[in-house]
Amino acid sequence: MGAHASGTEPLIDDGGRGGGDGGCCSNARELFWDILPAVLGALAALVFAVPLLYWPYQMSFDNGKYPEYSVAVAGFSGLDVDAAAAGRATPTPTLLDPTFDLTVFIKEPRRWSTACVPRGTTAVVSYRRVRLASGPVPGFCGQNENATEVGNVMAWGTAVPVPRFARDTLADELGRGEADVDVKLMGPARYCATCYQLVIECKARLGRGEASPPCTVRYDTPTLPDDPARGRQQARKQLRTPQDSSE
Repeated sequence: MGAHASGTEPLIDDGGRGGGDGGCCSNARELFWDILPAVLGALAALVFAVPLLYWPYQMSFDNGKYPEYSVAVAGFSGLDVDAAAAGRATPTPTLLDPTFDLTVFIKEPRRWSTACVPRGTTAVVSYRRVRLASGPVPGFCGQNENATEVGNVMAWGTAVPVPRFARDTLADELGRGEADVDVKLMGPARYCATCYQLVIECKARLGRGEASPPCTVRYDTPTLPDDPARGRQQARKQLRTPQDSSE
């Protein structure tokens, strides 16, 4: 049998589909399966990249913004001005039982950050470096560009000795309505190499109940308190005389 004449029969049996479309579809399928892993990989990378890029982009709007803390003295008692004035000529300290009703504010201007007063914080109220009262502060936070406050934070002292210089000045300033107290919020102290203690220092006016100017915020490295037993041992050593040492 001779060779087929040109144009009489197809050289390749395409199963009745006609022409060369089968080879074209086969090549397209092979190309699809070849590029599918790359497409899936690109989609997976995009899924992981979007959150990583989105959050820094959102956080960039908070750059340069810082929370503000403030304190107000809503009420106070135990600062007997008459007794302080009557004792001006007496050099001995006056014993007071002061009580302060405080309100603590947090103004958080950032949307994607949170500022907190941690649980275990203590409020210390002082006047001219004389500690008058202290009390616990409940933990709370401010966030989402809002102002948050917590009231009825009580600080108190019992039989607090107030020296004459502070007593006289306090009586004068209370009489003029210009007495300020220092309020320090001291976070819980944890003792480790990388631990820090939040300290918020404010100056609040007595008698008006208005919020103080923005407080100063710092982070201190807490130090271990002195061992009372060790202190007593050192005191006994200092009290020993040379004669006792020779014996």
